[in-house]
Amino acid sequence: MPAQAKTMRRDARDNVAKLRAAALEVFSAKGLGAPLEEIAKSAGVSVGTLYNRFGTREALIDSVIPEIAGNRLKELGGKVAAKATARERLETFAHGMIDLQRDDPALNDAILRRFPGATALVETCAASSSLGHDLVTQAHREGSLDPDFTGEDLFCLLWMAGTANREAAAPPGWRRLLMRSLDSAWIGPATEAP
Repeated sequence: MPAQAKTMRRDARDNVAKLRAAALEVFSAKGLGAPLEEIAKSAGVSVGTLYNRFGTREALIDSVIPEIAGNRLKELGGKVAAKATARERLETFAHGMIDLQRDDPALNDAILRRFPGATALVETCAASSSLGHDLVTQAHREGSLDPDFTGEDLFCLLWMAGTANREAAAPPGWRRLLMRSLDSAWIGPATEAP
């Protein structure tokens, strides 16, 4: 009997690994709202096994996405930190976040907080929200950003970008329009780093 129990535990571990790999693939391609049945099928298990191993969609999301999202957001944070001025840092952050949202449907869903019950993912994204607010504050201190432009304004732009990224029928000029909104908030011309 112990041999069977050991085999079952290994089978369970194998199922979890297959489900995590399938979830990462499907979520990355289709977003966090992708059908769980598709994930289970891709893993070669039943949807009942998926629910038995993870319980909820949010638990499955939290088991695979926060690390990937965290790594991508940290990479962007490194690019931001390398810029010389507060304006360059904020511009790099805004463009980088929009690119991440465009390129990764799962990260887009994460940034839009479509699954607030995925608490590990929400915590991962909260760090990038904090960075965005800090960058707005830095640009205000530098004197390059209109004091009326707030961190909330920045995240409204990012929310609109994320929404447009998800919508196939979005007009092609949406990104240019959003960038004009940010550009209009700058005080004075862009300066080159020394």
